[in-house]
Amino acid sequence: MPMKDQANKLREMALNLCNQIEADLGKEIKHTRVIAISSGKGGVGKSTLALNLALKLCSMGKKVIVMDADLGMANIDIMLGLIPQHNLYHMIRDKKPIKDIIINGPGGLKIIPGGSGITDLANLDEYEIKRILVEMGKLDGDYNYMVVDTGAGISNNVLKFLLACDDVIILTTPEPTSLTDAYGVLKSVNRYGFSGNIYLVVNRVTNEAEGVLVAEKFKLVSEKFLARKISILGYILQDNHVEQGIRRQEAFSDLFPTSPASRNIDDIAERLLENDGARIKILPSPNSGIKGFLKKLTGFIR
Repeated sequence: MPMKDQANKLREMALNLCNQIEADLGKEIKHTRVIAISSGKGGVGKSTLALNLALKLCSMGKKVIVMDADLGMANIDIMLGLIPQHNLYHMIRDKKPIKDIIINGPGGLKIIPGGSGITDLANLDEYEIKRILVEMGKLDGDYNYMVVDTGAGISNNVLKFLLACDDVIILTTPEPTSLTDAYGVLKSVNRYGFSGNIYLVVNRVTNEAEGVLVAEKFKLVSEKFLARKISILGYILQDNHVEQGIRRQEAFSDLFPTSPASRNIDDIAERLLENDGARIKILPSPNSGIKGFLKKLTGFIR
C-alpha cells in the first residue's frame, strides 16, 4: 500500500475513533431512580401505596421494580398472593443470581422479596459486599424506577434505607399522631443532610379539601422550622375499594381503576413523572441509581 494511502487510512481511523468517543461521551448515562416510601408509624397504608403507585407507573410505560425492605413486615408478595421461592437472603448467603430471586407481578411489575436477607448485609466481608454490588448493579438502568418499601418509623435500619435512596415519599394520614411521626421522619433525614427530593402524600382523607389543607400545613411547617422544601404529590381519599383489594390479594387500582382512590393514585403518578421530567439534564452522580443506593446502604450499615 502506498505511503500516502496508508496515511489517509490512519487519519480516517483516527477520525472514526474520535467520533466514537464523542458519541459515547454524549450518551446519557442511565440510572434507575430509587424512591423510598416511608411513614412515621405503621398501619397508614405504606405498602399499599408502594404497590399501587408502582403498578400505575408500569401502566404509564415505565419499567418498575419494587424492593420489599420492610424487615419486620415484608408483605408486598402477600398482598398479591405470590409465594416467592427465594429472597435477598438466598442471593447473599446462597449466592443466587439476582434474576433468580426476582418475581413477576401484574402489569409487568417486578418484585425483589426482602425478608431476613437485608439484615445480613451488616455481616458481609469486603468481597461479599463487592459481589452484591455487582449482582444488584446489573439492574441499574434496566428499570426507570426502583420503589423501596421501607419499614415504618425512624429506626436506624429505616433511616439508612431512606438516606441511601435518590428520593423519599413520606406518607401520613390526617391524624395528629401520624402527622407528628411523619414530621419525625422528615426531621431525621433532614438532619443528616439528605439531598434528594422529599415528597408528601396524605392518605385516608375524607375529602379533597382535607387532603389539600393537611398537605399545605405540613409543607409550611417543614419550610418554617426545618428550612426544608418538600413537594406535595397528592392525597388519597378514604375508599372501601382499597380494603377490598387487600382482602382479595390484588391491587385495588387494577381491580377498581375508576374508584376515587385509584384516580388519586393516577394523579400522584403523573405528578411524580412531571417532577422527573422537569429535572435539569445533568450527568447522574456516581452515587445515584441502584449502584449508588447499594454503595451508600452497605456503607451506612457497616
